[in-house]
Amino acid sequence: MINYGKSFERTWFALGTDGYLVVLGDHDDYEAADATADDLGIAVVWLMCGDDAAQWADVINSQR
Repeated sequence: MINYGKSFERTWFALGTDGYLVVLGDHDDYEAADATADDLGIAVVWLMCGDDAAQWADVINSQR
């Protein structure tokens, strides 16, 4: 779900051990996002905020 009207930097993503990137949603900080991932049963390799995820996407897409 898209968080219209909310800052994208507050949207958190989790990379799971299964290789999938999952949107965790709007969170104030790393700890809150981590707690959500835990509640969802995601074995997290890496958590990143929306701004970091967007930068990664820009780099990846620049090579297409």
